[in-house]
Amino acid sequence: MSSFGKPIVSLADKTCGAMAEPVLGAIIIGTTLSLCTLTPAQAATFGLSWTGQILGYSAEGQFSYDDAQTYEDGIVRGDDLEAFDIAFYDPQGSLIQAFEDNHLTYSGFNFNFDTQTGEILQDGFFNEPNGIDIGEYTVLFDEAGEAIGATGLNFWSAAPAPDGEPIPHVHLTDFGDEFPDLPVGFGSHLDVAFFTRTRAQLLDDPGAGDQLGQRMVATQVPEPGALVGIGAIALLARRLQRSKGQAKSV
Repeated sequence: MSSFGKPIVSLADKTCGAMAEPVLGAIIIGTTLSLCTLTPAQAATFGLSWTGQILGYSAEGQFSYDDAQTYEDGIVRGDDLEAFDIAFYDPQGSLIQAFEDNHLTYSGFNFNFDTQTGEILQDGFFNEPNGIDIGEYTVLFDEAGEAIGATGLNFWSAAPAPDGEPIPHVHLTDFGDEFPDLPVGFGSHLDVAFFTRTRAQLLDDPGAGDQLGQRMVATQVPEPGALVGIGAIALLARRLQRSKGQAKSV
């Protein structure tokens, strides 16, 4: 397996709401708060973010899973997800491509989240339990059934160990050159992030900086129930203020 190339053969296997009359405002506001607190959210939702080490390509997204379930070793796998959306952006922040419900649309999808540490596992190879493989990757075949290449915008991990010590890293790769106008940052990849190598080491340039590559990170999104409850109360309060002195219209 090449340190920076994805093997085709392996991959081939590979709300609360409220409605009230102004005179009942105080009662309804209290009821709204009670309803929201009595309905706990079952889905845990996390935001996703990543920035490339060389050119600054980025990824933003969100995933969710059932927080009421128990997961083996505390790890949420691809099959456990309720939603997974991811979008990739060029160094200027312009959208390249977005994937909605990627866990359902990509057969090679691999995503593993440790609920105990809050970390996305990505230190292994793309098709391993501690690796990541999201976006799209499709193997192309000729008429004889021989693999001749691949296509797809793909975010994937690798951990080659040429000297016995793994070098974990992730890549954002435009397989098939579907976006020919985008600048290439490292090898054949749009961007990469090496967790144990600095930018200066990768580019063989002492002045390139000593920043290590960034892992894709997950940040929990506040439970919607509390936000909806607070929002509903504020909205009703404003409506009650506006309703004073005003006639009801049909």
